[in-house]
Amino acid sequence: MRPAARWVARADDRGDGWALAAPEPWDPSRHFALILEPGDGALVAGFDVPLGVPVEWARRAGVGSFRELLGIIADAAWPEFLQPAESAEQIAPHRPFYPRAPGGTRREHLVRGLGLHSADQLLRTCDRPVPGVIGAAAPVFWLVGAQQVGKAAISAWRDVVVPAVAHPHVGLWPFDGRLGDLLAPGRAVLCECYPRAAYEWPLGFPRTGWSKRRQSDRQARSREAMEWLQASGLPVRLDPGMAAAFADGFGPAASGEDPFDAAMGALQLIAVLEGRVPPGPDPSLPDDQLAVEGWIIGRPPQG
Repeated sequence: MRPAARWVARADDRGDGWALAAPEPWDPSRHFALILEPGDGALVAGFDVPLGVPVEWARRAGVGSFRELLGIIADAAWPEFLQPAESAEQIAPHRPFYPRAPGGTRREHLVRGLGLHSADQLLRTCDRPVPGVIGAAAPVFWLVGAQQVGKAAISAWRDVVVPAVAHPHVGLWPFDGRLGDLLAPGRAVLCECYPRAAYEWPLGFPRTGWSKRRQSDRQARSREAMEWLQASGLPVRLDPGMAAAFADGFGPAASGEDPFDAAMGALQLIAVLEGRVPPGPDPSLPDDQLAVEGWIIGRPPQG
């Protein structure tokens, strides 16, 4: 993920409700430090990157859990794991990210190289669409296209998740247990968010006919988000900077989509913490599969 696309929306529970501050660029020296030193409170950090891998790949790679995979990355046991394959011939279970650059590449290359039977097996359960609610997410290991998430996964796993979970006070949801059990003073919890899911559920944005890259559309969706907040009764107030961003549509540039995503993802996470939106995961997901694939917090079950 491009550094310029990394934004943070911080919300603090001050006893009389949540104060949602204006988005700001990700600053490792401050934001990662908060995870390592949450103080006396409980900190929940939602990341718009996959935290988990598809179970069919894991079975072929011999990985029993996402936690185990993070240990493999930490120990550099698979030196090429985070190095994207440059050609279809380089793809293997221990080198699953592809392609390094576009041009003559197809997802079928990834399917064959990983020993899978279909492109559907590149998806986790939580990546699959829920008809009428949310569309499909992109495969974890695919690296090209407007919706690709693989580059963000590589940087986040390497630079944030692996070093963070090495600390005993940092939990990883849902791999380490139920969200309520992980929340405690002095602890931090990392989880996966997906703002696109928040747009459609619970915020109720239209599925088509708008683009988050257009300022006017972001203004319209921000008004709808405020209407949803008022109707829901959630105890959230916008700090002056965030109120200005909502009113302005997060600026005229197309890159305003990034702070917009951060803000809407924060609203969904607050709704989860306030008990208005179930965190998940889908109760039908077997425990051994959940340990590998994880879940997007606040995402609805498959239905």
